[in-house]
Amino acid sequence: MNPQRDTNARHFYLKPLAANDVERIAVWYEDIKDLAQIESRLSVPLNTRSLEKLWQNDLEHSEPGTDYLYSIRDEQGDPVGHTGLQEISYANGNGVVFVYIKKDMRRHGIALRATALLLDLAYFQLRLHRITTYVHADNTASAGLVKRLGFTGEGRMREGYFYDGEYGDVDIVGLLSSEWAASREPLSEALDKGVDVAFGRDRENRWIWPLRHG
Repeated sequence: MNPQRDTNARHFYLKPLAANDVERIAVWYEDIKDLAQIESRLSVPLNTRSLEKLWQNDLEHSEPGTDYLYSIRDEQGDPVGHTGLQEISYANGNGVVFVYIKKDMRRHGIALRATALLLDLAYFQLRLHRITTYVHADNTASAGLVKRLGFTGEGRMREGYFYDGEYGDVDIVGLLSSEWAASREPLSEALDKGVDVAFGRDRENRWIWPLRHG
């Protein structure tokens, strides 16, 4: 018999990112190291209005979209991070995934579960074939996360980012839909059920990670 979900689990949920979420993100991005990790278009922090302008096309688009951004929230509705699919090419069936968790909420498994949820969205709802992401070579936490999700190293951009007076390498990793279909059930079974991430507040939603069984 498959295990049922722990009703005492810490629950987080995704909601579409809106303009009023940007103020909180602008505060997180005041950390220049974090900024260098997640937003390749920026060298220095921006105020809320400037960040809104940078992301205007991401926040306001017609369907089918090429970028889908989501706020990650706790059960009280407070933002703990954000995630999304970007640069979607429906002709080629590919896109890019990213995830950011604020510092005091890291190492709780939220990033892995939120990314898994975005992979389900990419492959089972948007019908994409492959997803790419980029990992700074010195970011061991992110490297471990993409490895657990089943991504394969596909190349390295030598000195592909700049931070604190030095250039660093960026690893390119990819995941095919067939690879995700084969690895998602074993990954879900291996995850601690004390934390879950879903689309929306409804914990009975089937769009939830770890996967619902039974």
